Amino acid sequence: MRGQKLGAGLIAQSQSALPPFVLHRPASLGEAEALVRQHPHAVIAAGCSDLMAQIREGLEPQVLISLQGIKELRAVSNDAGTLRIGSLVSHYEGSRSPQILSSLPALAAAWGSIATVRIRYRGTLGGNLLARRYRYEMPVILSALQARMHFQGGDLATLPVAKLWEGERRSPGVMTAVSVDTASLLWFGYERTMRPVSTVAMAVRSNASGDVTVTAVCGSEYRRPYVLSHTVLSHPAGGTATADLDPASVAEILAAQLPEEAADYAGSISYRRHLASVLCRRLLVQATGKQRKGSQP
Repeated sequence: MRGQKLGAGLIAQSQSALPPFVLHRPASLGEAEALVRQHPHAVIAAGCSDLMAQIREGLEPQVLISLQGIKELRAVSNDAGTLRIGSLVSHYEGSRSPQILSSLPALAAAWGSIATVRIRYRGTLGGNLLARRYRYEMPVILSALQARMHFQGGDLATLPVAKLWEGERRSPGVMTAVSVDTASLLWFGYERTMRPVSTVAMAVRSNASGDVTVTAVCGSEYRRPYVLSHTVLSHPAGGTATADLDPASVAEILAAQLPEEAADYAGSISYRRHLASVLCRRLLVQATGKQRKGSQP
């Protein structure tokens, strides 16, 4: 046994001593905004599953703002082709949301495949993203969907999920929601069979001229996600939106975009690119239905 900080009592050697901190529990978004402006360096808590991990890693919050009482941060809506998901939506809720299941069922399926049972019920969308951990999967999934995070009360109003790891960390304030444009989305899928070494999320979108853009995001537990993209110009004679996509060639083009820095102790860059090509091809086969006779997806 040993003494806790500030003489609060005895705790086991296996436990960490945590000094006292101020806890705020705002009941509205406006109240939370005011608290964040008053305490710009406060730790913001959602489901607290990652917060507990941070405390075990040495975090000692002086001011903690819990968002759990703000009901509006749990809302999900789909309006005019924009899916908006509140930051406090848990993994379990997101995978079973009627709005998500009706407008983007592939996102619900991907969301339902991640995490453990305990974390699925406690972990939230906002916490998963803002933890900025490479091993978390929602940044990979939502980056492929070109999702944007929305904030109030800080330095940012919006930020693409794909830019989580770019630039200096700023004080974003309260993350309120994530939005996804579903109007131009033709197809979405997620491949995690090679996790933790590699995962790939892929979205296929069209624009007004009929061009098709494939966005694939390659992630792993050891490196930040990398966004890969390829656009296929529309055919003058017209045709279906994905008719000009060849799974094998597009997969090779996407995989070749992985930078040298994507290599790590679990795989060289040549292995990473090969694995990304295989996973991208699997997804493109699903998107186009162009699996060759006798081949394996």
